[in-house]
Amino acid sequence: MAQDGGQNSVEQAAQRIRDGILTGEFTSGARLKTAELAARLGVSTMPLREALRKLEGEGLVEIEPNRGATVRQLDQGFVSDLYELNTEIRIFSVRRGMPALTLERIRELEALAAAYRGHLEAGEDEAALLANRRFNVRLVEFGGNREALRVFERGWDIIFSFRRSFGYGSGRRRIMADELELLLEAMRRQDLVAAEAILRMQNAAMMDDLVARLPGKG
Repeated sequence: MAQDGGQNSVEQAAQRIRDGILTGEFTSGARLKTAELAARLGVSTMPLREALRKLEGEGLVEIEPNRGATVRQLDQGFVSDLYELNTEIRIFSVRRGMPALTLERIRELEALAAAYRGHLEAGEDEAALLANRRFNVRLVEFGGNREALRVFERGWDIIFSFRRSFGYGSGRRRIMADELELLLEAMRRQDLVAAEAILRMQNAAMMDDLVARLPGKG
């Protein structure tokens, strides 16, 4: 039980710091002093250090000898790298998964795409984000590479946090719903070239939209 409690403390501290970074509470380049931060978050220094190492692995924090932890610069390069990796993993997964694609899997993805559009039309923003995540996680799972899924989910959750903080440009989410349907159409035809083109087009549009909404870009 003590181990579970310690792990919960790590996760809670990591989430609190992650949210603070993505909302601008902890600014880019700011030092994250262990003692001060532990007191602020109400945790001991041991789980806090574990949380900072976890965030270092996500790319949100940099830890250097004799300097400690600092907040990573959340700039266009970071966003571009995240989206590029996200897209390459999805293309890789579609390529691997297409030969084993079944009607059942197509229908599952169709249901998730329909749920995404339905949540958008109902104004349920958080539910729409989660439906979009489930669609893309299943897409990667169908590729059958567990390491690709692990990396994808880590990057996706950072992007998800960005979107919760900064939102979307006008009309972008409805275009995303159209893009999901175009992707499904290409997959039904076993058209990898079209599927890749759609994913790259979506990547470019989503990246531009998010970069425009980062602090200091308005």
